[in-house]
Amino acid sequence: MLTCPFCGEEIIEGADTCDACQQPLEFMSKPRPASSIERSLVKGRIHQLSPHAPTVVEANTPVGDVLKLMVERSIGCVVVVAAGDVVGIFSERDALDRLNVDFARLSGRPVAEFMTSAPETVESDARIAFALHKMDVGGYRHLPVLTGGKISGVISVRDILRYITDELAAVDA
Repeated sequence: MLTCPFCGEEIIEGADTCDACQQPLEFMSKPRPASSIERSLVKGRIHQLSPHAPTVVEANTPVGDVLKLMVERSIGCVVVVAAGDVVGIFSERDALDRLNVDFARLSGRPVAEFMTSAPETVESDARIAFALHKMDVGGYRHLPVLTGGKISGVISVRDILRYITDELAAVDA
């Protein structure tokens, strides 16, 4: 049993209000970060990851051209847009899963046929923990970053790992 911080009466763990004094207790059930790393993930914002400038292609761009662009720029994904709005993302995984050995035959087809449609996105002022959760649940390695609803960058799981590594180094210093 727990004790109400307002009146000292015993309360059941998880109760929304104290039966004795009727004070709200929701704040008591919110998980608290257990370490400085957890705290930095919960408090840190996407813009602190310095999202990479997005490489953007139109939905009708031939997938062969998109792959050449990805190789030239050494990037793992491109953001697919139509009329300036994000409609998809095309990544190395999409190339392997959807093109694979048929690449030569399919290279002239539009990237829209092979992209991941309606990708998860994250706003630049969202919390890093929120993006990490989306990536984990969805199995994504990249997330387009929006600012005011428009594409402004891309983050990867590697960017989050670098952030965590930097936070760990700061704790050890």
